[in-house]
Amino acid sequence: MKINTMPADAVQLLRQPGIAGVYQATDDTARALFQAGPAAGFNVYRIDLGKARNATTLHRILAKGLHFPDWYGGNWDALADCLTDMSWNEADGYLLILQGAEVLQAADPACFATLLNVLKEAVTNWQTQKISFCCLLSGSHPELPLLGVCT
Repeated sequence: MKINTMPADAVQLLRQPGIAGVYQATDDTARALFQAGPAAGFNVYRIDLGKARNATTLHRILAKGLHFPDWYGGNWDALADCLTDMSWNEADGYLLILQGAEVLQAADPACFATLLNVLKEAVTNWQTQKISFCCLLSGSHPELPLLGVCT
């Protein structure tokens, strides 16, 4: 029997009020925080964006991965609305781990930039409510600060 343990500092990191943000993260950090999320009271979503090459596909992938309500309109305004009102899935905090985002970044840089802006606006919105919203893009995204956790 294998017992999965998570580093205590990963749970503590998620519980820090200042953790909210959009970051790049190594696969090890993303894995540690994915495992720590539920213990920190977070709803955790790991979404593979590897097939997203444009806004239409991106919205479809995000809607499925985040379990958006049926009224989700599949556009930037609807994405902003859903990311700032998670009333159908309330939690003490939210952790989004987006994998494969470099595919979208290469295929449609403007779409990728808009996604980052919407995510950053969601972070700001949740901060006003004193709820942490943290988004990790696994892989290399030097335009974002690096978030690390000791594993």
